Amino acid sequence: MDTIKIGWSSKSITPEKPISLAGQFHERITDHVRDPLFATAMALEGAEAEGKGTVLVSCDLIGIDTHIRDGVRAKVKQSVPGLDPEHVILNASHTHTGPLLVEETTRFPNLGYHKTHTNVMTPEQYSDFAIERIAEAVKEAWEGRTAGGISTTQGYAVLGLNRRVVYDDGTAAMYGNVNTVHFRGIGGPEDPRVEMLFTWNANRELTGVLFSAACTAQVMEGISDISADYFGELRSMIAAQWDPNVHVLGMISAAGDLAPRDTLTKHHRGYQPDKELRQLTKTLLRTLEDGLEVAREQIQTTPMFKHAYKQINLPLRKVVKSEVELAKQELSGFQEQLERAEDSVAYFTSLDFNRQRNIFNYYAIVDRYEHMQRTSSFPMELHVLRLGDVAFATNPFELFTEFGLQIKARSAAKQTFIAQLACGNDGYLPSAEAIATGGYSTQVFSGYVGAEGGQALVDYTVEMIQSLWSEE
Repeated sequence: MDTIKIGWSSKSITPEKPISLAGQFHERITDHVRDPLFATAMALEGAEAEGKGTVLVSCDLIGIDTHIRDGVRAKVKQSVPGLDPEHVILNASHTHTGPLLVEETTRFPNLGYHKTHTNVMTPEQYSDFAIERIAEAVKEAWEGRTAGGISTTQGYAVLGLNRRVVYDDGTAAMYGNVNTVHFRGIGGPEDPRVEMLFTWNANRELTGVLFSAACTAQVMEGISDISADYFGELRSMIAAQWDPNVHVLGMISAAGDLAPRDTLTKHHRGYQPDKELRQLTKTLLRTLEDGLEVAREQIQTTPMFKHAYKQINLPLRKVVKSEVELAKQELSGFQEQLERAEDSVAYFTSLDFNRQRNIFNYYAIVDRYEHMQRTSSFPMELHVLRLGDVAFATNPFELFTEFGLQIKARSAAKQTFIAQLACGNDGYLPSAEAIATGGYSTQVFSGYVGAEGGQALVDYTVEMIQSLWSEE
């Protein structure tokens, strides 16, 4: 029997001009690169199906917006014959120190805070650049696939911690103050599991590592430099301590309510991003090293490989007419204040975060009600892979952790790798409890899908995984 074929490639997607960074509600223009951004691609072709395969791509971006996904697939269709473009799966690290991919006014038009700059790479220009480089990585990985093997294992590392703080009045706040008599607890579960897959060439030499961890790349989120965050730090450490030719592909598991920050103790010490970054990365590296020792002894060269892909419809998160009427009143008052201001941009940026957030939410409520008149569902693409005894499952959301735990618990696979913010960038998907307690990441403007849709996503995913095991 033929062996599985594996190919790797990494391409820089670091902008070549000053850019606006994504991930904050204030503008950050920079041309300083702390560490480079990459698109890392791994091609897989099953031993039993020559020419049929998949390419997984991890990108040091805040998300995979639709125009990025479709742009890459269009180029792949032209340049990589034999590879189904829909079998190119892109996921993002969710770094907050990477380029802005769309103008904020695309999502929230006419709010009066848009600035224009000269000599700064626009989101459109950067997107074209990134699409070209990502497609090159896909092509190189696919064309470079050779016979090899894989091994999988699971470890544990405390990386992402729940960032929702719950108070005695039943409300919650992301990164809320815990140093108060009203603090009652942390508002959700965490997932310390690190899923690991190692790839090997025909000489049993390590060629790459793929990991899935419930921790977004947000250690450095507040700085004004370009950075791949802990993904970049991990690549550097592996190059120095393992082998510079070993590729690293990261996936973020369900982590919509998590962050690489200890909300419970942060008020006791100053936050030092570089120190925190090195500490977190060393923790992850130790877990990978432990996994590597186990993996060397269980290399598979003919694992079963299957890829299921489906467009599904989740229930759209709804709003009621009373919410819409209030939102329209609030927006009208805001627009009047904006028009009276001498500088509309300065006025909007002078508002505190909560006020800006509420304005976004009022706009989203009105927009959602209009959206509901056209459809009651939200379409998304769902990919599920089987590779030996493990499964991979994607979603386009910042998925709250409890949904990821449900998928892993109910999965037919021995191990389940989850990749959020994959093949889409569709906002937070919060749990019912989180919506009830409120706070950032739970409001209407945070995403198109609510808890009902989260449960539907879990059911669809578990069903698709089961179908790949039922076919034996």
